[in-house]
Amino acid sequence: MRRFPQQNLNHVVRREYDTRALKRQFTMLVCGLVMAGGFIAAAGQHFAAVRYGYDSETLRREHARLSEEQQGLIMQINAATAPASLDRAAREIGMQPARAAQINRAQRNVARQTPEPSAPKNSRRRSPSAH
Repeated sequence: MRRFPQQNLNHVVRREYDTRALKRQFTMLVCGLVMAGGFIAAAGQHFAAVRYGYDSETLRREHARLSEEQQGLIMQINAATAPASLDRAAREIGMQPARAAQINRAQRNVARQTPEPSAPKNSRRRSPSAH
């Protein structure tokens, strides 16, 4: 079904383009892309902040656990180095407590030690004429 007769001269009619409208559309497209990019960047930063929050919470819990473990280890060290514990361990390996005679002898040896006279540093001094 043909509505227009073949002899119609519409085929030579050309459409006019509005260059100002085309510039406005291009400007709107660029502004829209910039805004969309800004929203995407803001969303990425938000998700990164949430992820860092979860990571910091995990690290905070691990820090608390390690602090408790450190306190436990310090308490074990203090218990192991307590005088009663050291005395018990020394007896288990065959050590005996010091006797009074041993203590007195050590004190006498300290009292007997006297400083020896020091020898002169440079007994042979060169005379200035020997150069």
